Amino acid sequence: MSALNYFNQRTLSKASLIGFLLASLVLIFAAAFIWYYSFCQTHLPPHTMVNDHDVGNMTYDEAKQYLEMSAHPPPNHTLAINVDDVIVASSSGELGAHYDFDSLLNSIEKSTQKNSLLTQISQILTHLHKPENYVALTKYDPTALDEMITELNNRVAYTGSTPQATLKVSNNPASIVIDPGAYGREVDFQETKKQVLTHLNAGNTTITASVASTSGVLSTDEITISKQRAESLVGKKATFKHQRATFVLADKQLVEMLKLPTGYNLEQIQTIIAEWSEKIDRPPQEPEFIYDQSTLQVKSFVPPKDGLVLDQITTEEQILQTLESLEAGNGLETDNDQSKSNQEQSSGSGRESSDNPVIELEVVATPPTRKLADTNNLGINERIGFGDSHYDHSIANRIHNVALTTNRINLIIIPPGDEFKFNATLGPVSTETGFKSAYVIKNGQTELGDGGGVCQVSTTLFRAVLNAGLDVTLRLPHSYRVSYYELDRKPGVDATVYAGNTDFRFINDTGHHILLYGQADSKNLYMYYEIYGTSDGRTTEIIDHKTWNYKPPLPPEYIDDPSLPAGQIKQVDWAAAGISASFTNVIKDKDGNVITKDTYVSHYRPWSAKYLRGVN
Repeated sequence: MSALNYFNQRTLSKASLIGFLLASLVLIFAAAFIWYYSFCQTHLPPHTMVNDHDVGNMTYDEAKQYLEMSAHPPPNHTLAINVDDVIVASSSGELGAHYDFDSLLNSIEKSTQKNSLLTQISQILTHLHKPENYVALTKYDPTALDEMITELNNRVAYTGSTPQATLKVSNNPASIVIDPGAYGREVDFQETKKQVLTHLNAGNTTITASVASTSGVLSTDEITISKQRAESLVGKKATFKHQRATFVLADKQLVEMLKLPTGYNLEQIQTIIAEWSEKIDRPPQEPEFIYDQSTLQVKSFVPPKDGLVLDQITTEEQILQTLESLEAGNGLETDNDQSKSNQEQSSGSGRESSDNPVIELEVVATPPTRKLADTNNLGINERIGFGDSHYDHSIANRIHNVALTTNRINLIIIPPGDEFKFNATLGPVSTETGFKSAYVIKNGQTELGDGGGVCQVSTTLFRAVLNAGLDVTLRLPHSYRVSYYELDRKPGVDATVYAGNTDFRFINDTGHHILLYGQADSKNLYMYYEIYGTSDGRTTEIIDHKTWNYKPPLPPEYIDDPSLPAGQIKQVDWAAAGISASFTNVIKDKDGNVITKDTYVSHYRPWSAKYLRGVN
């Protein structure tokens, strides 16, 4: 080997060794830096000072424990908070003054981790030779500070009153009273606590509390506006309903819903809605139907009912919309608009106006898990007819008779093609069969007799049969208008029964068995009938209600009654004008084709008010 070659090999070997050493140093430095960078992700940067204590290279938990054990507490001081000339004061010890190391360390950690890689590298290198100083803020025990502010609030707060409109007498705008309200005040807790901590860490321990007004007072112009708003609601009302539930907001209540000078009292509206919800909401009712298949005697029947929940959000919107419309004098489109032309006829409830809207409540329905059809093989699968009536002002004996009759004309299965006869089904009506003496129409007179109130049941069943579109074979009207039957209907939608052929009869022409289900509520004086069977798709509609041949009521009559003290007068019957009335029940098949048009005509004689006069 020549000297030149030897020299070249030695030089090459030395260069390789140097390269290897340099590469190794770079790798070692990189590994060390990566380790130290990872270390700084969970540890405070070197030379980090908090309240003059070095917590560098400690974990955040270690630093917190160290500071809480080693750092001096905040200097003793007295915090004073005032409103006007009222001052409350507490010492820093009573308030649990302490440095908020926890928040500071969390802030340092978040600030470090959110920086970019280059920024974090720069900070690490900087902290190696230059310390970073932090000062923790002073903080109080929240409960102690709240108690101090509460003490101040108890001494300086006073209750105001919210402006309020009141209608003392319904339908009388002169009785409107506008309470302009009164100022109130209270300490604003959140804002005051914020000011306390801000001023405290700036060296100020005497703070004026933040105060908020709790109510205001109407100006003269606002009182005028408020009165005009209240006047716009006088004499108006709104009816909200769902099935049997009916809620009426009359003018006095509507006026109280006003928030003055503008808006509406949402808290009061929500309270009303919650009360409505209690009366409407119910769980689903599963059907039950137990009967003797040979005799068709029903042992137990529970109709299926959907579970109901009032949609409170929609109801609130409906009430607000109604209030706005009534104030503005605008009409509301209601679900009853299609029947308004019928309601305009004389002797009826009259056409609904914009001053008396009727609104259907929105209810979420949940069906039962079982169907009625699963309980039987008679074709009693669904409700095909419904009728109801009210009997307010009935005497106790009449209420008893209504309940007794409903109980006996109940859970009756009628085979297809059979004729139902009310009197035969009810049986004898007398004291021996449980009926009590109440006022009945007999020989053109109102007099006490067994079974007064039975016609309430026949009338209600008649309405259900009309709704179901069944074939009515016998129906007779009363000889004069009975007030009970016009509480919720126009004249002529009644059916009287009495012994013999004064009867109510109809045929089950559905092709399947049907079931009569009646309920009488003796507390609320309301009853209804439901007819269950199989729907063939028929629909019904009452049209062309008419009244004519008006005759004024007769003079009042006084009947001597020895059971009453002398001189005592008791009204037992009310005056009624004589009229003729008619309506047509149109029955259509599932395709909308008219099957029959049944017209019912009634002629009512004029009637006098009847009074019992004590003679004993």
